[in-house]
This record gives sequence, structure tokens and C-alpha cells, in this order.
Amino acid sequence: MRRFLIGLVVTAVCAALLFRLIPWSSTEAALQAADPRFIALAVTCLVASLVAKTVRWRLLLPEGSAVSTTRLYRILHISFLLNNVLPARLGDVARVAMTTRQPGIRFGHVISSMLTERVTDMVTLLTGFLLISPFLPVPDGYEPWLRAAWVIFAAMACVALGATLFRERIGLLARHDRIVARLPGNQRLREEVWSFGEGFRQLFSRQRLVPIWGWSWGAWIGAFAINYLLMKALHIDAPFPVAVLLTCTTNLAMLIPSSPGYIGVFHAAATLSLLPFDVASGPALSFAILAHLVNVVPVSLIGAVFLLLGHDQINLNLRALRGEQAEQAAEPEAVA
Repeated sequence: MRRFLIGLVVTAVCAALLFRLIPWSSTEAALQAADPRFIALAVTCLVASLVAKTVRWRLLLPEGSAVSTTRLYRILHISFLLNNVLPARLGDVARVAMTTRQPGIRFGHVISSMLTERVTDMVTLLTGFLLISPFLPVPDGYEPWLRAAWVIFAAMACVALGATLFRERIGLLARHDRIVARLPGNQRLREEVWSFGEGFRQLFSRQRLVPIWGWSWGAWIGAFAINYLLMKALHIDAPFPVAVLLTCTTNLAMLIPSSPGYIGVFHAAATLSLLPFDVASGPALSFAILAHLVNVVPVSLIGAVFLLLGHDQINLNLRALRGEQAEQAAEPEAVA
């Protein structure tokens, strides 16, 4: 509740500042002059990007599970819908619950796959920003952020290099039966810890390492293309590196507590990111509004269709769900 209230305050402050400081007339005029052809292309890139993210998610889950990529695509859209209408990112909770109900998937598998998603997203975005930084007309105000990004990237590169060099030892350590057996708690807790490690190890699998990162890059290149096409739709003359920068800043802004759908913080991040590149305040805010609509409305509509036509059980009580899993695991033993 406290996080939700803080999010509402942040959203209200961001929205009030934007609509007070930026003339609405020029923003409305820019939106009315938008080219629908580029908007349609941006929506197509959004769908393709989500397909790539779904394929990557399937690669992060156990290979032996029977869950299909199509099923995960449905779950992903429903979770996005719930995140856009419910507070406190409850869509992520529903995503865990719906996925854990799939055959061959444990609670730990889902949690580790979602955490690994965050890691690959952060590394891909940061690498993308650093790759385009030499071609970006960086204003003076951005130089400290650029230096900080290089420091963070260097640290992450060292961690990744160490994990790659010692991946076999890390894998053996994570699979060591004695370590799992010494963990506090009952057998079910140990099994969840085991499943968590098993899910995380997918990222270091030789068979899946390249496909996971390939689909991750495909997903985020699609996201970069969305912003570039929307700038074209609004007749904003900015190079492609600016679209990459916009993707990075808006995604970082969405980590800040806000209202459902990231209203306010998304618009502030997109608008403030465009202003240093000689983009007028009206078109900058119009881009923020259009980009938010393109990223939220199609996904929410598809998620609503899946939710209405499917038979998905939405359970936001993860403790109860884990209890159900324990009962199901005990049934064969009782029968025997």
C-alpha cells in the first residue's frame, strides 16, 4: 500500500509539471499531424518484439517442461494487461501464478527465469546505449551519465567474464546435493531452491547461451525501432541513436514507483530525454503520449482478448499457490 501511494504521488507530480510547463496546443497539433503509417509500423515492431521476448522466456525455462511458447505468449500479455490496470505490478504476480500451474514448471523456475530476464534486459540496454554513444550528439548534461554507464558496463563485463570462465564450477556448485541438503527448511523448500538454481543455469547453458542473447537483442532492436518510427510519425528529425537513448531512459524511469501503466514517469522521462536534442516541448510531449499509447494499448487489448476467451485462473496469492503445488506433489506418494 505504501508503495502504491508513493507511486500515485510521483505520477501526480510528473503529470502536473508536464502539463503546466508545456503548452498543450502545440502538443495537440503535433499529435493531430502524426503519420498513421509509421504508427502502424511501430505497432508491428511491438508485436514482433514481444514474440522475441516470449521465445527468450521459453529458453530460460526447463527444456523438459511441456509448456509451449504460444501458452507463454498468452500469459505474458495477460500479465502486461494486469500491470497496466492494477497497482504494485500485480501482473508479475499473476504471471508467476499462471506459469507455475503449467506442467513441469515449479515456482523457482519461474522466479529465476524472470530475474534472468531482468539481467539480460539490463545488459542489452546498457550495451546498446554504449554502442550508440559515439554516434550520439551528447549534450554536456549527459556526459556524467555516459561516464557512469561506462563504469557500470565495465563492472558488469568483469562479472560476466568471471561467470563465463568459471561457469562449470558454478554449475557444479549449484547442483551439489550436499549444499542443497544443508539448506534450512523442509524438503519442499529445498526443492524450490533447486528449481531456482536449475532455471538460472539455463543462461549459462552452451546450447542456449547464444539463442537467449540473440532473441534478447532482437526484442530490444524492435523496441528501438518503435521509438524511431514514432519520431518519424511526429516529424521529429532525430537520428536513430536518440531512439536507443529514449528506450533506455524510459525503461529506467519505469523502475520508479508510479501508478498502473507508468503514467507520468514514462512521459516525463521521454519528454526530458528529447528536449536536449533541439526538439520543442510540444512535439516532445506528443512523442511521450503517443509512445505510451502504442506500448500500452495494443498489449492490453490483446491481453484482454486472451483473458476473456481463455480459461486462465488468476491467482494473486503465491503462498496459496505453493500450497497447491505441495498437495499435488504429495498425491502420488499417498496413492503409492
